[in-house]
Amino acid sequence: MKSSLLKQLLDSDHLLVGISELSDMSGTSPRQLRYWEEKGWITSVADKNHAARRYRLPTVVKVELIKYYLDEGFTLKKAVEKADERIKKVHHIRKVLSQSLRDIEIIDDRFTVFSINHFEPEQERLVILHDGNDDTLHYRLFSADQTVNYEQLCNELH
Repeated sequence: MKSSLLKQLLDSDHLLVGISELSDMSGTSPRQLRYWEEKGWITSVADKNHAARRYRLPTVVKVELIKYYLDEGFTLKKAVEKADERIKKVHHIRKVLSQSLRDIEIIDDRFTVFSINHFEPEQERLVILHDGNDDTLHYRLFSADQTVNYEQLCNELH
């Protein structure tokens, strides 16, 4: 699936979760969700045709994060701050990766391979391999014009 299509789906108004579903998924009560919305920490989609509140995917993620931090013992205010901070970091990571990520491959359901372009000054390519069996990372640097066989590279590691 193209990343632009995925982004469109995630940003779409058509992917909505009702307050009951969000409550069930997150382990929060509808009353909590209404309170968080009243405080401005989350937002629902305004729709005259539906009486029940409905939420977009980014709000679902934020609710899950707030709930996680609450379960970790943080106050509600601090949980919201930490959720906002995490969402901001993920947004920046997505921005950087969308500009630099060349390729992602999964080899033998064991290795995840990320290829990142344009390292100064030689415009080299960084390949990051994650070995899912032992949860290790391996890094290799290649010249910009060098062809890389990911399967061969993974085989060299084990």
